[in-house]
Amino acid sequence: MMPRPLLSLLLCLLLLSTPATAAVIHAVTTEFPPFQSEQPAPWGLALEAAQALAARNGDTLAVQFLPWPRAYQMAETTPGLLIFCLGRTPQREARYGWIGRIASGDARLWRLADRPEVNPATLQEAQRWQLGVTARDMKADYLLQQGFAYERNLQQSSDDLSNIRKLYAGRIDLLPFSNTQVLTWRTRELGLDPRLLQPVLPLPALSTPLYLAFSPGTAPQLARRYAKLFRQLQREGVFDRLRQRLQLPRETLPGD
Repeated sequence: MMPRPLLSLLLCLLLLSTPATAAVIHAVTTEFPPFQSEQPAPWGLALEAAQALAARNGDTLAVQFLPWPRAYQMAETTPGLLIFCLGRTPQREARYGWIGRIASGDARLWRLADRPEVNPATLQEAQRWQLGVTARDMKADYLLQQGFAYERNLQQSSDDLSNIRKLYAGRIDLLPFSNTQVLTWRTRELGLDPRLLQPVLPLPALSTPLYLAFSPGTAPQLARRYAKLFRQLQREGVFDRLRQRLQLPRETLPGD
């Protein structure tokens, strides 16, 4: 039998090693493979990075996969909620608690390669055609600011897959998309050939990095603690090992 003083010392050490802030961290996201997906079981670089962060802090991560409009609305109205992958825009900068960059953005307008007549050189010229966007997405907000309008040259869907289907079916002419790797992945999910896609126009104003972030109203110390842990896991090579296991290109490596 262990002596009582030694047992007491071990219990004290155990309590000291357990973070006092341990909690269930609720998170919302949407299908965005290879960064996060619910099928066939939850996986993806952003999801597993978030899980690693929560575990390092002694927390448990509870994730909901939702259509993006609903996930974003929940983040806008629920303090303490983690959301990913979220574009870091000037409009969101002061409101969200930014933890770490999970992906680079390379937003572009895409067409089908057999539609060479769809050839805008500027966004203003692109207003001649029909574009497909996702509700509550930064690309939709930006295009509305640039003079596009629903019922005229913007068609709204609830998710990326619907917009990709529309493009291949000829129901829209151009598809704005924020990440080439995700577009390729999602197109293959639908059984469609991504080689039929062709970039037409870069969208530098929308090519913002995609982040793990806490929602508006979250305690600043929580966001700062997670941001510090993000940098620590980055230095330890945790994210690089995740990327290698998922067989993703090096450019998808998370960063500051």
